[in-house]
Amino acid sequence: MSEVPEHLLARSRARRAALSGDGGDATPVPEAASAAPVAATESSAPAPTAAAAPAVVTPAAVEPTPPWVDAAKQRKKIPYWAVPVLALLPFWAVLYALTLDPPTPKDSPVTLGDEVYAGKGCAGCHGAGGGGNGNIPALIGDTAVTKVWPTPAKQVAWIALGSDGWRKAGQTTWENGTPFKGGMPAFEASLDPEEIMAVTLHERLFNGEAFEAEKWSKDFAATMEEFLPDQAAEYEKVLEEWTAEPPV
Repeated sequence: MSEVPEHLLARSRARRAALSGDGGDATPVPEAASAAPVAATESSAPAPTAAAAPAVVTPAAVEPTPPWVDAAKQRKKIPYWAVPVLALLPFWAVLYALTLDPPTPKDSPVTLGDEVYAGKGCAGCHGAGGGGNGNIPALIGDTAVTKVWPTPAKQVAWIALGSDGWRKAGQTTWENGTPFKGGMPAFEASLDPEEIMAVTLHERLFNGEAFEAEKWSKDFAATMEEFLPDQAAEYEKVLEEWTAEPPV
């Protein structure tokens, strides 16, 4: 005789109880009991975790470059080879300055001579550069004062006395023996000894002859005593000052 499975017996009892209205204790069907663990298992199982969304990285705001920085980046740079050249510029500036002639002082005889020549009528007759004017001889070239008057002292006397005064002093030629004509005005009344000596120096500078104390001192005192006795001492005083501090 075969054995009836327990779950079938339980179902049969439940069926009979239902038909008879007896709500007595009914043994739960094994299927229901067996189904509970499944449901519990299913309900107790952790719900699947949703995949985390990737974090969105917001880039940091880029600050704009100031316009002067852009200008500096775009500006042309000094070539590397020019750096040592620029570094040596102060040296070349000093070297250049040392090679220049010192400026002529405002109270120098050279400056005074230039002013007298330009403003007292000399330039109007002999030309601004001493080149002559019509029948008036030049102070440079063939008739240069340094050729006509090898001794500065005689030129000083000529300028002071003029052609008439030179003739009255018993002279018929210039110092180099060339006969002279009239027309040279006397300046001893309109210029003082310092101005006459300064303009004499200026005219000799036209020919590149700078002041030389030895040349100017030659026969200077005797010439002044002979031709300009009344002012001889004043002329000699000027020459002494020039000798102590030569005109530049």
